Amino acid sequence: MVGYDFLALYLSATEEFDDNARAFEVLERFEQDCAGLEEALSRLWGPAESVDLRPYMDRMVRGETLPELPGFLLGIMSDVSVWRFADRSICVGAGVWDTHGPVVLVAAAGEL
Repeated sequence: MVGYDFLALYLSATEEFDDNARAFEVLERFEQDCAGLEEALSRLWGPAESVDLRPYMDRMVRGETLPELPGFLLGIMSDVSVWRFADRSICVGAGVWDTHGPVVLVAAAGEL
């Protein structure tokens, strides 16, 4: 997914699920995979910052315009691990598009 000021990659994704319990079981596995990715990146770049995306949701509900990257990530997850650099943020997270999936593991770069 490419936006005006961000790039997001689906590192792994499932199909939709008929069984919500199965979707949450798979989400737990994806969250473990995400933790492993975060650990590997932290060895390279130092510890990640955990960013709660819910304040962006509050801003969206108030009708405020959001930067593209947080707006995109909000559709999938409520928090994300972030490494900040001078010209961009690198984010990783796992989440579910809606109650039936797909479950996705996402890496994204842009302004957060």
